[in-house]
Amino acid sequence: MSSKARLFADFTERLRNALANGDWEGIAALDEDCGALIATLQDEDAADAELREAIEAMAEVYAKLQAAGRSERERLALELTKLSQSKQVTQAYTSLG
Repeated sequence: MSSKARLFADFTERLRNALANGDWEGIAALDEDCGALIATLQDEDAADAELREAIEAMAEVYAKLQAAGRSERERLALELTKLSQSKQVTQAYTSLG
């Protein structure tokens, strides 16, 4: 495996682990690292089949990450809605008492 393919495979594994652990801060840091890693690619890297496979695997993890991010956002929105409703109910009872 080429050194760049190994870098992408290692990065993908770290990203996969962070996602599995729900480590959103780690994911944010890795996302920044991803930009730097992508910047290292050059035209001649297009011929490296192992590198293409490693990049495709990374793209699959990013797709899962996006789905997990949407799910987490929806969960938080629901939690905030419930909190807001509870606060409104508390204020209604407080004003009556």
